[in-house]
Amino acid sequence: MIAGAAAAGLPHAPAPASDRRAAAEESSAASTAHRYCVYLDSWAQPWADDPAQLDLAKSPSYIGTIVLSFMQPDAQYVRGSYSFNGTSLQFSCEGTVLRDAVSLLRRRNPGVEVLVGIGGATYQNWPGMNVSAIADFVSDFGLDGVEVCWEPTAPGCTRSGSGMQCATDAESISVVKALSEGLPAGSTLSVAVAHVGAYGEGAWADSQPLSAYTGVSLALLRSDAASSITRLNIQAYDASTAYNPKEALAAYQNYFKGPILLGVKIAPEDWPQEGAPNAHVLSLPEVEDLANEVKDRGAGGMSLWSLYKQPKSGTPSVREVSQTICDVLELGDSTQPWPW
Repeated sequence: MIAGAAAAGLPHAPAPASDRRAAAEESSAASTAHRYCVYLDSWAQPWADDPAQLDLAKSPSYIGTIVLSFMQPDAQYVRGSYSFNGTSLQFSCEGTVLRDAVSLLRRRNPGVEVLVGIGGATYQNWPGMNVSAIADFVSDFGLDGVEVCWEPTAPGCTRSGSGMQCATDAESISVVKALSEGLPAGSTLSVAVAHVGAYGEGAWADSQPLSAYTGVSLALLRSDAASSITRLNIQAYDASTAYNPKEALAAYQNYFKGPILLGVKIAPEDWPQEGAPNAHVLSLPEVEDLANEVKDRGAGGMSLWSLYKQPKSGTPSVREVSQTICDVLELGDSTQPWPW
């Protein structure tokens, strides 16, 4: 059972899912037509004892969402402790320094959204998810909510008749429902979804590449839990040169009508490994092309993994990719000082 999912007496008063979705969409529309989301690798954030010196606090205003990565689903956290022990977040600074850096960033950029990423490829104990601990962490650090980075190692997806079924379908739905019920009122509930997660049926029945993750997002997007999702964030990478992010965006838009971000990853990607003939390498012309596709399709924006990732020699840097996205999506002044 997911800890805290249905516990009575939670210290928060969750808003109805429909209210959270409406509030998030209204807020997003009021600030900008598109959103740029970046993942901040907690293990790489340099130490500082002054909140103003943390890179987080110096983020340029065109970055709309920052995801602190990653908190384990079965985290242990004591309300008011400001401790990272038991969370798997690897910041070297004191917790109060991070809390104050978030507050400082908000004063500098009132429209920014700061989330904590739950899960990722490393942390897999979703049945033991501690919703109360996650909610307390969000409250203490003044965060806007969470991004569910649910990446099962064995999704077990197969085609049954004309549809896709996965062994992990019930788990993905349960995770989103539990968080939607247990997070503080008004929280953002973003969900990172697999590159080919909306493939396997209909017009995308044979979309490439075929993968163990083909169709892994479909059950969630067809469930009642989908109404509590603020936005989707497509991990449109690690899928070889056979993969077409534009096709994936179209597939996800068919199943989810809320905001969708299209993600890119600084080279090299993890799969296929660097040097393989089908390994994808990100270029600035491709970033520009995908950003224009986001505009043309009325999608929610773009995302980037990750702020401290060092690029393969001869490929664009985090700053160059970010500035290109900023310019194409018209998010503001792309020449602002860049801390990363």
